[in-house]
Formats: sequence, structure tokens, C-alpha cells
Amino acid sequence: MRYSTDHKERSRERILQEASVLLRARGIDGVGLAEIMRHAGLTHGGFYAHFPSREALVADALSAALDQTVGRLGDLVAATPADQRLAAIVRAYLSRQHMEEPGNGCVFAALGGDIGRLPLATREQLAQHHQRLIALIADGLDGLGRPRDQAPVILATMIGSLTMARLMPDAEAGQHLLAEAVTAILA
Repeated sequence: MRYSTDHKERSRERILQEASVLLRARGIDGVGLAEIMRHAGLTHGGFYAHFPSREALVADALSAALDQTVGRLGDLVAATPADQRLAAIVRAYLSRQHMEEPGNGCVFAALGGDIGRLPLATREQLAQHHQRLIALIADGLDGLGRPRDQAPVILATMIGSLTMARLMPDAEAGQHLLAEAVTAILA
């Protein structure tokens, strides 16, 4: 049976969605193609009709996940007064929900160490999303009259704080670390 181009595109999007969640939740080497395809409701054999390689899937899935993160934060910024944007971004990113749901959160906090080992082309693709996050934070700094050049350090602090909060022995200790990071960034 022949499928429409639309069907193929919908299948590809399901694969990307499932891969982006599984990769963030379990790590790049923690999930195989067969499992990703099963979660997408497709057979393993159909994978190569959508992607030339696992490496290509990883790059596209992580990029799609970062599009979601940037989109969510961008929507939040658009709905927030200029002088409250930085606080809104920081509190949303350093939230308990984000700490407890790495599969639905920021790729950089979930997979930072893994990203450094990806091929250069993939890292360059992800770096574009990093710049978009920095731009959102810089816009939030503008609303407070703070220097835009603080944005990269604030983003690094947010990523590192979330990563470390996930390593804490219990959720309360992680939440405490996040609260301290929010205070430090917004001071």
C-alpha cells in the first residue's frame, strides 16, 4: 500500500518526538533505534525511510527538543512585561517540574556531557539553539537595564544548577539548590 507524503512526514515527526523525549530521559547511548521506533508506533525496518543514520536522528531530535524549549520560553517572554522577563525565564527553567522531567526539558541540562562528544556538525547545529536561549535571556536583562553580556553566564549557571539539582539525593535538596540559583541570578 502506498502512503501519502503527509503520512511519511507525520511518521517522521512521531519518530523525532519520541526520540527527543527518550534521548533526554535516558541519554544518547541509553536508547536504541528499535525502542525509539516502537515508541513511535513503527517498525525498526522503516527507520531508514526517514533518516540516513542514527546520528542524523540524534541531531534532528535534539534540535527539535531545543526548538520546544526555546519556543516555550519565548512564549513566556512574549506574555510577560519587560521588567519581569528575566525572572520569568529563570524561574521557569529552574523549576521543580523541569528538574523532575528531563525527558521534556532542556537538552543542554539533560545531555551536556554527551553533547560534547557528538560530531562537530551536530554540535554546531545545537550551538544555534544555545545562541537563541542567550538572546532570550539578554532581552530579559535589557528589561532590567542590566548588561546583555551577562546572558551566557546566566544560561551556564541555569544549566549547571539544573544538572546538579538532578544529582541531589532527594527532590527537596535539588529544589533548594534551584531556589538558591534563582536568588543568585536575580540578585
